[in-house]
Parts: sequence; C-alpha cells; structure tokens
Amino acid sequence: MNENALNAQEVADILQIAKNTVYELVKRGELSCYKVGRKMRFTYSDIQEYINGGRTGANRSAVNSAPGAGTYASAGGAAKPRLISKNDTPEENAYSGRVSGSADGAAGIFRIAGQDEILDALLRHMELRMPGVRTELIHKGSYDAFSMLYKDQVSAAAGHMWDSETDVYNVPFVKRLLPGCPAVIVEVCKRTQGFYVAEGNPKKIKDWEDLKRNDIRLANREPGAGTRILLDEHLVRLGIDADKIPGYGTHLSSHFNVAGAVSKGEADVGIGTMKTALGIRGVSFIPLQTEDYQLVFKRRDLNLPSVQLILQILNSEELKEEFRYVAGYDVSEMGKIIQQ
Repeated sequence: MNENALNAQEVADILQIAKNTVYELVKRGELSCYKVGRKMRFTYSDIQEYINGGRTGANRSAVNSAPGAGTYASAGGAAKPRLISKNDTPEENAYSGRVSGSADGAAGIFRIAGQDEILDALLRHMELRMPGVRTELIHKGSYDAFSMLYKDQVSAAAGHMWDSETDVYNVPFVKRLLPGCPAVIVEVCKRTQGFYVAEGNPKKIKDWEDLKRNDIRLANREPGAGTRILLDEHLVRLGIDADKIPGYGTHLSSHFNVAGAVSKGEADVGIGTMKTALGIRGVSFIPLQTEDYQLVFKRRDLNLPSVQLILQILNSEELKEEFRYVAGYDVSEMGKIIQQ
C-alpha cells in the first residue's frame, strides 16, 4: 500500500473538520481523491492543494455559483459550514459589507474566522438548534481573523496569540486590533503547542534554545498566524536573530503543512498543535506550551440570539463531550467568559 494514501477520517483529522465535510468537499470538486475499489483515498499533495487554494478558478466559480453555495446540505437537510481557504480573498467570497450578527437578520449567515475542528462542531450544533441559519467557517490565522472582526466581515473570530510580556493570550491583541470596539472573549479550549520533529527526534531537539543551532532547518507559519507569533515572541525573549534561522522565511499556511514538511524531510523542526502531529506519519511531538484558544465577539452583539446561542453551546456538556478525550485538548473551561 502507498504509505502516502490517506482515508477520509485521516483527512478530516488533518484538516480539523468533520468526516462528512471531507465527502462534501470531494463532491463539490474542491478536494481531489482517487478510488481503491469503492473507497476514497487521498494524498498529502491533494490536501495541500486544497489548503493553499490551489483549485482552478473554474472549479471555484462552479462551487460558488451552485444552488445553495456557501453551505453543504446534509441528508437531513441541515446546512454544513462551508470551509473557505485562507487564500481566498474577501472579493471572491463576498465578505464585503457588515455581517456581524447577520444570523439574526434576513441574510441568516453567521461567519466565524479561525482554524480548529471545534469551530466546525460549534457551527454544526448551531445549525441544529437554529433551523434555517447558514454558517461559514473561514480558515484564517489569528491576526487576520481579528482584523476581519474589526471590519465587520465576520460575526466572531477565534485566535491564540500569546503576549510574552503579560503571559496572556489574545487580550492584549484584541485591544490593539479592535481599537474602540469593546469585545467579549470566551474560552473555547486549551491546546498543547510544541515542536514537530522527525520520528525518533534524530537531531535531539528539546526546547526553544535549540533554534540557535545552525544545523536545524525550520518550517515556519505565515506572519499573523498565532503559532508564528508564539515563535517570534520566544525568539525576542531569547535574543535570537530570526533571520539567521534556516527556513525562518518559509510561509506555510497550516499546522498540517508544517508537520508535512518535517515528515518529508524538508525541515528538521516546526511548531504546531499536538492533535495535528498525531495525524501525520513520521512525526514526533515535543510539548512546549499550553495555549488558550478563544472566541471573540464585539460586545454590541452579545445579546443577539445567534451569539447567545453560541455561548449556550460552548457551555453545553454535549459539545464538551465531543472533545473531552481528544489528545492535546482541554475543554474543562470551555464557555468561560475571559473578558466582557
């Protein structure tokens, strides 16, 4: 068997989405696959093309022009969130204009910008409890997600940006990126961040200090990603010149791409979440830091029925139970309001 062949569940784990969403992406031509008998199989390059927005303009146009574009209809008629590549532009996906809280209006679209499987589950629960609502999960890094919230292009933004001076996640960045906009910050989960290294850790990499070594090549995230900010903050703390780190200039768009680069031997180390590491062959994980992954709303929208519903779902045992035993996640404080 080809060691690069992945099944639908493995793809779902890597992309941090529901398995049914993988089938919908294939059905709509957004994700390539091949068949072994009656079974779908995928390659790493198929997934990377999807993440990088590598589909042709014709394919994307066909998807966007189809009836009900922007949602995935399930067998029971409930809409599944449309996953949008972080490389799609606001113009391509009609983000322009005020949408915050629009799930309560005629448009009926509730958009969250962020990158985590929990967000996919959160929107799925929302659709079950609020029939007729349309949802979109927009794959964006933390900085861009907060920026979209400030511009009223999304209803909520998820992020995990660490401030080394205060040792606090997101709060300092919300103040900077949403100036003059009082915000509510809600805990989604705590995640384990660390190093991706080749299986067995042949380079004996242990901690941030090892990035001073000149025999280690890094696979890096794009500027604005929460993981990139985590790295940069530690480099400043340690007085390490980022430009002297081989591979620092790489701009990969997901934890999956970073772990994949390490798996393929293109890099010796990368940074990302534990959950992603468990889904990539040939990669070991070195835990370094527990982070807060949080959801941000504008305070003015707090009393909207859609936002109140999101808060209820985050505090429900039903959603917590889905992720309680997932490695790398701690959902014990899910739904806790950090700032209001």
